[in-house]
Order: sequence, then structure tokens, then C-alpha cells
Amino acid sequence: MLCVLGISTIGSLVQQLNMRYILAAMLFCISTVHAQEQLDEVVVSDTRIPKPRKNSGKAVVHISAAAIAKNKGISLAQLLNQYAGIYISGAQLHPGQNLSYFIRGGNNRQVLIRIDGVVVSDPSQIESDFDLRLVALDQIATIEVVKGASSSLFGSGAATAVIDITTKKELTQKTKLTVAQEWGTQNTFDQKLGKLSDVSKQFVEVQHQLGDVALAGSLQRLASDGMSSVAGTETDPVEKENIQFSVQSQYNSPWAWSAYLQRDVFDANFDSTFPSFADADYSFVSKQQRIGFMPSYTKGNSNIQAQFSWTDSSRSYADGFPSDYTAAMFTTELTWRHRASDELTLLGGLFYQDIDSGFKNAFDSETYAHDNVAVFVSGQWQHAKGYALHASVRNSAHSEFGSHQTFTINPFYVTALSSGGYLKFFGSWATSFIAPSQYKLYSGIYGNTELTPEENQTLELGVEKMTDNSRITVVAFQREEDNFVDFVFLSNFMGYQNRPGIFKVRGVEVAANWSLKNWNISTNYTFTEKVDQAPLRLPKHAANLGLNYAAPKTQWGLHWRYIGSRYDVNQAFAQEKLDAYALVDVRIAFPSFIGNTTASLAVTNIFDVEYSEIFGFTTLGRNLNIALRYAF
Repeated sequence: MLCVLGISTIGSLVQQLNMRYILAAMLFCISTVHAQEQLDEVVVSDTRIPKPRKNSGKAVVHISAAAIAKNKGISLAQLLNQYAGIYISGAQLHPGQNLSYFIRGGNNRQVLIRIDGVVVSDPSQIESDFDLRLVALDQIATIEVVKGASSSLFGSGAATAVIDITTKKELTQKTKLTVAQEWGTQNTFDQKLGKLSDVSKQFVEVQHQLGDVALAGSLQRLASDGMSSVAGTETDPVEKENIQFSVQSQYNSPWAWSAYLQRDVFDANFDSTFPSFADADYSFVSKQQRIGFMPSYTKGNSNIQAQFSWTDSSRSYADGFPSDYTAAMFTTELTWRHRASDELTLLGGLFYQDIDSGFKNAFDSETYAHDNVAVFVSGQWQHAKGYALHASVRNSAHSEFGSHQTFTINPFYVTALSSGGYLKFFGSWATSFIAPSQYKLYSGIYGNTELTPEENQTLELGVEKMTDNSRITVVAFQREEDNFVDFVFLSNFMGYQNRPGIFKVRGVEVAANWSLKNWNISTNYTFTEKVDQAPLRLPKHAANLGLNYAAPKTQWGLHWRYIGSRYDVNQAFAQEKLDAYALVDVRIAFPSFIGNTTASLAVTNIFDVEYSEIFGFTTLGRNLNIALRYAF
């Protein structure tokens, strides 16, 4: 009944859906069965204050350490694609391919990414976005995706989603050493199974507590050389290295602190795409180093935390137009959290960011600089009878275009069920903004200092039912985009300009999970539509179905993913339809393979389906991955 009720509330949107595509989402409308994960065990931080999911007024995606561990042989982008409302284009291509974040129909500049609570980006990019290819999945403990407008809490770019990544910092009294090795093939469609040496990954992690200080460090190295980025004959190798080190205090005191050093290097070859797709000896190297220090003080019901982080980024391209890009960013934030009563929690903060970037090539060089200052406050009131409201407001000041205000109003209602779970109804009205990047503002060729921020306004309605044995979530949203910054060709100007008019995006997300004895089943469906627009590479329909079986000595898994038809631009600059496709992956894991060794085997695209994700680029066919992990 919940499924029927949730879908019926979205009105005219449903009338546009073809029932063929939503059958996967309706799989959960069967009898309730026993779930392995209770909702209260999941803690989310969508309001920047950790709390049980039932006390959140948002549909939050929480990816646990266990879920990450089950997905050997795939990338972070491929893992995120398994969840409702998230589509990252390029994830099924050559590992050096650029990624496009089509979360809720948005783009890269509408997604904010944080690592260990600190906003990360690359100001030298045209969109000033962060490259998820840099991140090592083995170094991640948990991932939280807060969908919808969140600029009032997180600032510029938090228009369609905030991806919050927490790295591994497990505390252990004894020294713990983990060593892992993976081997894999890298085949395209209709190839014989290649060599397991096509993809090789090594991972080493050390954790130790020295007195009142906990130490953690890890290193991952990945190398692949099995496929061409376009339909060519030569392969395009990729190398990746991730180094991470962290320290944090463990003494019993109101004062606490932590610090980290993270360094990512991504080196990839790529091919020519213009005037035609062809093999080429092109390459690029992307590097980013992040250093951070976070002290905090807790007294009674109040907590004050400061963040100081320094980021250096560089990218070098060796192609037909060699160029180098650099960026340096200093970020500091002071937040105050206070539990005023059992019903009311308050949050306030100050934010400052200083950003420099530049580029150079054989003909020119430029440098850019600006700073951001912001103040924000929020509060969450939750009555014992289930009525609740979260509200927040932020004032941001940019050194170029001045002040900008955003807000969030998020009411919800939670009622307990006799089964031990709850039924929650929630909605939100929120605004967000996307500040133009330094390149768009200051570039001597295409920049425009008259640009103003893009503005987004999002309305969202949802219902979630959680019992001690199942969870079902249905969400409908509509987003309006104003002041859209686009590249234009005019008689007297060629470059970036704010476009007039309002663009609308709407959609529906349905997600559920349950289990029966040793079985765990999860499924989701996403409908996304750009109203009166012709979006490129964005499917209207996407669905996932995951089946997992846990026996005492083995764990089996199957994942089915469906991507609907999309349009892309071909070499003649005309739109071309890309057919829908469905991929199936299977996995088997041995948690106690030999002693403290765990082992897993995965076959991705097991039916070797032929498909196209982006016009002209090769896609992954059937591939095999073998992983071993040993903990001392």
C-alpha cells in the first residue's frame, strides 16, 4: 500500500512513465520480509549534526564499509551508480575518461564533494569541480550522499547533491597491518578474456595507537594497460597512486584534534577525438595534495570545531596543445553546535576560502585569485509527538560579485509503527547557488567578470517506511535553474554569459531493501526529466537490482543495472540516440579463505553486452577480477 500511495502523490509525473521501465522499482511491493540493517543503526549528517536516519528530513544515501568491501573490482563512480538518483557518465569507459556527474539531472558544478568534512575542489578546472578519479575506494570508510539543495549549509555547488566521503581511521590498541592485491582483465566487447595482469592494484594500510594518539597510514597503487580510450588498436595505460596519513588524539579531555595528509596522483594516456576518433600518443597527469588540521572543544551540550586545510592541485596535458594548470586553496571553517534542549539543536558557522589558480601554454599564461566569506546558522526542532522542522540560512560574500543568500526549510513528521519501525513524511523547499569558476570570470579570452551566480530552487516531497525488517523510500522533486552560465557565440562576444529564462528538472526516486533468511535484496528506480530541453547523455530511466546471499563460508552477489536511452553529439555535431542497455555483474567472496585472508572473485558484464555510454568511446566488456586481502 505504501508503494501505491507514494507513487500516486506525484501527480502528472507518473503519467509520463512507461510501465516497462518501472517494473524493477515495483519489485519491492511484495510482502514484507526481514532486513539485515535496522534504520537506527545508520547515522547520517545531512544537517552537519550526526543523528539516526529517522530523525533526518532528507532521503540520504549511506554506503557503509561493508557495502564498499563487497564491491571489489569496480571504481568509486561505478559504486555510486548503483544508487537512486545518481548517474555518473564515463564510469564504464577507459579509466582515464572524464566523469560527468548527472545527479538529479545536474552537472559537475552542481555537486559538492567533501573528504573528511572538508570541501574539496580543483579551481583550475573550468567548472572548479573535484575529480572523483583521484580517490582510492580502498581508502574510504563510508560515503554519504545528501541529494537536493544544501547550499545554506555547505556553500556554492551544493545544488543537486553533497558527496561526503570519510576515509579510514579505525582505532586499534595493537598495530594492525592490512595488505591487499587485486588482478583483473580489461576487455572491451567481444574480446577473449584477456590477461589478469591488465589491471593490477596493491594496497597497504597500517594502524596503531601510540599512547593517546592514534595513527593511520595507507598506500594504494593501481596500473592498467588493457584497452584503448577510443576504438583503436593500441592500449592507453593508466597509473594511479594514493597516499594517506592521519593522526588524532585519544586522551580523555574536552579538547581533541586530528590532522591528515592526503596525496593523489593520476596519470593516464588518451586518444584524439577531433577531427576524428583515432589513436594518439597523448597523456595527462593530475596531482592533488591536501593537508588539514581540525581542533575541537566540547563542554556540556556545546561543541566548537575549527578546520584548516591547504590544497595544491596541478594538471599537465601532453597533446596537440600542451598546457599546464595549477591551483592553491586555503579553507578554514569554525562551527558551533549546541543542544539547547531535548527538542532543539542549533548550529552556527563561519567560513573563509582563499583561492588562486592559473594556466600556461606555448602562447599565453594567466593567473586568477579571489576569496569567499560566509556565515551560516541552522536549527532542528523535533517534538516528542513526531513533528519536526529543520531550517538553515547562509550569507556568502564573493570578492568579485558580492553577497548571496540561500535558505532551507525542511519539515517532516515521524510516527512509530507497532512493528518497531516508523513511517516518515518529509518535504523541503531550498535554494542553492553555483559561483562562476575563476576561469569563467577572469579568462582573458572567454571570461566575463559581469557573471552572477547560478541560482537553483528545489522542491521535494517524500515518504519513507522503516520497520525492523524493511525500508522503502519514495521521493519526488522539481528543481528550477535560473541565471544559467553558458558558453555563447554573439556578434560582439564569444565566451561565458548568464542565460535568461528558467530551466526545470523533475524526477522520481524509488528505493527499497529487504532480506529473507540469508538473502539481502535492494532495488531502486530513477526517473529524471529536463522539461522542454534536450539533455545530452542523461537517461530518463535508470534502475538497479542487487541480490546478496551470505552463507557461513561464502558470500554471493549479483547486480543488475539498467540505463535507458540517451542522446549524444556525434562527429557531425548532430544529436544521435544511444540505445538503452543492461549490465549484470556477479561476485563471490570467501571471508575466511585461509586464516586471516579474505578472497573474492568478480565477473562484470557477465553476458558481454555491447553498448555505448558516450559516442565514439570504447566500453568495458566481460571482465574478471580476483582480490586477496590479509590482515595481520
